[in-house]
Amino acid sequence: MAEKNVKGGKTATEADWRPIETAPCDGTPIQARIPGHGEDNIIAWMDGFLDEHERPCCSWVMVEDQEPPKSWTDGVCWEANEDETASVQPTHWRPRPESAVASTTQETSDA
Repeated sequence: MAEKNVKGGKTATEADWRPIETAPCDGTPIQARIPGHGEDNIIAWMDGFLDEHERPCCSWVMVEDQEPPKSWTDGVCWEANEDETASVQPTHWRPRPESAVASTTQETSDA
């Protein structure tokens, strides 16, 4: 099985990636694979949005200071963006790398 270098010098295998349909939908940040946008995207399934018919809805959202795919609007992955272009949907996920979790925990405790 092929291994890849990931942040923090650790290696990950293709088997570490899971279908996006199995990702937590409770606001937990995850690392996501987004076609054409790489594998180091930190996103979360968030609620509190309104769709084009003003109904409550949820969506994938960038939760770290990263550049979102161009097809996302303001860091949010809609079915279609504000230009009516389909947003590129994440396809796979895995838990955030330990180094990212530790960094976030340290920033929170320093505040």
